[in-house]
Amino acid sequence: MRISCNTVFRTAVAMLCFLLTACVYDRREECPQGLDVQLYSKTPCSVDTLYPTNPQHLMFYLFDAEGILVSSLEEEQVRVHSTYRKRMETTAGLFTVVAWAGVDDDLFERPNAPRAGITKKEDLHFRLRRTQLRSSSLEGRKVYYGESAAVYIPDATDAGSIYKAAAVNLSEQTNRLQVVIDGLPDAAGYEVLIESRNGAMSLDGSVAPDDLIEYHAASTLVEEGTLTASFTLLRLSTGLSTTLIVRNSESGAELYRGDLLGTLLLKNPHVNLACDRDFTIRFTTADACRCGTYTVMEIWVNNWLVHSYNTDLH
Repeated sequence: MRISCNTVFRTAVAMLCFLLTACVYDRREECPQGLDVQLYSKTPCSVDTLYPTNPQHLMFYLFDAEGILVSSLEEEQVRVHSTYRKRMETTAGLFTVVAWAGVDDDLFERPNAPRAGITKKEDLHFRLRRTQLRSSSLEGRKVYYGESAAVYIPDATDAGSIYKAAAVNLSEQTNRLQVVIDGLPDAAGYEVLIESRNGAMSLDGSVAPDDLIEYHAASTLVEEGTLTASFTLLRLSTGLSTTLIVRNSESGAELYRGDLLGTLLLKNPHVNLACDRDFTIRFTTADACRCGTYTVMEIWVNNWLVHSYNTDLH
């Protein structure tokens, strides 16, 4: 019987591939297994897939089918790109991966260290550091969170060594807000602040119960009767009490107080909190009574008029 050279070659290649990919252990059930985690960032409104910019502090949490932590790991100064992968070892079962980026120790406190077999997805992950009510400044920072779909790892006795891909869509958990106030003759005498209860988050990406905190402007610019205050906030979510306040910095008299989401941002029909991260709110003021008392006349959100007043706000 004659055997062709091609047949011999194909058989040799197949055997070589098997040897290279097979698990070289005394017992097959000891073969290493796990997930290769890849990261990307894409909102529901995006066409292109992006990647978080700047070196990131990355945290990975592997949960079983019951939502109990199996293992965790951290990496510093990582540049996320299309070929980045992080391997997490595990055994057979159904798993999900939760990933966080940008939760740096100088800005956040993590009161409970993750514990395998004990920590759950809904447990507190971090709290924004604060002095009394005033939060730490998030200027120039971005925080990301994401969770993979469930991935099944078969029993090593049957499947041998296997690593399956787990893709995590990192969604930004920070917002930037610029507040512009036009028409005040003494613009330098006013300040803008934001009060909210969004300073803590759970491992599953939900906002955790927290005390009221104050965000103060990271930068303030006064030019020709116009005050511009810039903020970076943790994720703005409906259902929370988040209030924007404009007041005289010396007397405390308030020019404006209102719900940042319900009264302002979401009055613009084009605003989508799932997609939009940057907002501009512009107030125009005037001495409506010609008595030296200034009041808000118009409010614009991202160049959309959301309120117009003929008289004062009362």
